[in-house]
Amino acid sequence: MIEIEILLLAIIIICISIYIRNWTPTYPSFYSSNKLIKIGHRGVPSLAHENTLDSFQKAIDTGMAGVELDVQYSADKKLVVYHNWDIECDSGEIELIENLSYSHIQKISLNGDEKDKIPLFTDVLKILNKNCIINIEIKSAKILNTGIEKKVLKTVKEFNFENNCIISSFNPFILKRVKKINPNILTAFLWSNQDPQLIFNTPLWVWLCRPDAFHVDINHLDENLMNWIQRKKMSVLAFTVITQMQLKKAQKLGVNGIIMDDPNLI
Repeated sequence: MIEIEILLLAIIIICISIYIRNWTPTYPSFYSSNKLIKIGHRGVPSLAHENTLDSFQKAIDTGMAGVELDVQYSADKKLVVYHNWDIECDSGEIELIENLSYSHIQKISLNGDEKDKIPLFTDVLKILNKNCIINIEIKSAKILNTGIEKKVLKTVKEFNFENNCIISSFNPFILKRVKKINPNILTAFLWSNQDPQLIFNTPLWVWLCRPDAFHVDINHLDENLMNWIQRKKMSVLAFTVITQMQLKKAQKLGVNGIIMDDPNLI
């Protein structure tokens, strides 16, 4: 009996070792080895309402290397670019984005401004130039497959952005499915100590989703965590860098890039 238990333990250890060895993160070719990459947080919120076409256009116009955006499903399975799970409708009621059809979402004016509307993912891709780095955060708290990953990857391919995009998420199950659909697409695990999407909130989820990059809240990044990330050979982006103090911290720790609100911070 003891021999069988030892054999099973040995098999488990071997399987874990093989699983770990097979994880070799890919370093993004569009990252410079000696230059801090600037990514616009939902466009350029300091100049235009976040996650709007105007904001993404201004990110391009101000010379940002890339943009970060949030993608989630509407009730009719449209890929909409919006960060929060819910939104205040013109009627004053708070509704979940996933419960609203896109025809309803289109009628909502952000901050009461008629020109600020929630765009479709395809609308954003149409205005971005092909040299723009795109950090696509897929938002879904669901563990089971909803099909959003497949639809995002199909859209990215249609617009020819496969070689300069990173799919990121706080949900490791999403990243695992992304890699299963397309092992060559770059992925990044998002992590912060605040507002976790899953009950068990830890950087150790990387062992499940095996991403290429680790995108971390600048407020929770320190030297120990940075060393751990680098030992795993993942590239690192810090979010959201707003102040000069946060910028200096990111530079000191040696991150590859930062996700930022104001292009004039540097």
